[in-house]
Amino acid sequence: MIKKENRSKVYLLIIVILLITNIALLSFLLMNKNKPHSKRPDRVTMISGFLKNEIGFDSAQVAQYVSLSNSHKENMKKLFDSLRSSKDKQFTRLAAGNFSDSTMDAVASQSATNQKMVEMLMFNHLKNIRNICKPNQLAAFDSLFARILNKKMPTGSSPDSRKKTPK
Repeated sequence: MIKKENRSKVYLLIIVILLITNIALLSFLLMNKNKPHSKRPDRVTMISGFLKNEIGFDSAQVAQYVSLSNSHKENMKKLFDSLRSSKDKQFTRLAAGNFSDSTMDAVASQSATNQKMVEMLMFNHLKNIRNICKPNQLAAFDSLFARILNKKMPTGSSPDSRKKTPK
């Protein structure tokens, strides 16, 4: 058994260590608080800057893009709100149908239709942005957006591998 004196020394050592780590943590937080944090620009600003720098959009085209983007954002918000409520209805429908194969198939088909609506809105948005391009900007737009879309694919997947379904 540890003697009372030794136990006191151990407790004192633990208290000193905790005190030092608290002071170090506090000083670290205070030093970082004084540093300015660089805020990441919002998505519209980033993409409009990209379109201006990489595609060569002028200020009128950027203004058109901002207008399109705001409209698209509003449409997507409405669609996602309605899809959120339809998810609840789908589950209720599944439960009411006792999770039968035909009910699951119908709900899955509705989900596929909803996903198609989301994709079509996105594709139409890209098409509308492309329509803002001047003829000499189209090639740059097409090649840059194709590269960006390909970068967003999950690692190890290719367009061909996504088509194949295991049986």
